[in-house]
Amino acid sequence: MKSDEFTRMYWSQYISLEKEFAATIHYLALDEKNDSSYSQAYSKLMLEIGSEVDVVFKEYCRTIDPTFKGSYKSIGRYKESISNCNPDFIAQFVDVKDSVRKLQPWIEWNSEEAPFWWTAYNKVKHSRTTLVEIDGVKQEGYKFANQKYTLLALAGLYQIMVYFYQKLASDEAKRIVTPMPGSRIFELSGGMWDSISFYGDSAFYIDEETGNLFWVTSSLNY
Repeated sequence: MKSDEFTRMYWSQYISLEKEFAATIHYLALDEKNDSSYSQAYSKLMLEIGSEVDVVFKEYCRTIDPTFKGSYKSIGRYKESISNCNPDFIAQFVDVKDSVRKLQPWIEWNSEEAPFWWTAYNKVKHSRTTLVEIDGVKQEGYKFANQKYTLLALAGLYQIMVYFYQKLASDEAKRIVTPMPGSRIFELSGGMWDSISFYGDSAFYIDEETGNLFWVTSSLNY
């Protein structure tokens, strides 16, 4: 897969999901005080995001791991392929822009089969009216379709997307190794990501060989 194909087929879908989530912030502020607030809008988003995570994981693992079998029933089975090629992935920080909030959407992989938000996604999908427990909280499954887990799910998808695109763009020797348009909500921080620019809808760079200034603009509208 080429980076341009990735942008058309996968990043555009991420941008669509992020726009849906961003629209909810107009009615419920993105704030830890609203973590447990649940709604049908979050339920719809969690189902869409969870499905996309599984799809993108399969494509990413095919790209980075020649031993990958093609499909797993449990998301935990992707962990080996991901962590072998990206040892920093599990502990990676996803920063929420314009705030001090730092997320680690995959951190439960250090001790759990799946992140709490992924468990919430499955409960919303399969046990919506059943009393279930996640991270010490016991309630009906549909109530886990809340702002906290939807935000973490979207951050988890964003993280996979950026790692995937960075791999493709680097293999093609591209200068810009994060997808455009950039996320309105997230950036990665720590390690190599502190030296990588996260652009918005456009970017400028100087060609080191010619000294010419180049302008690149996104083909996606956000």
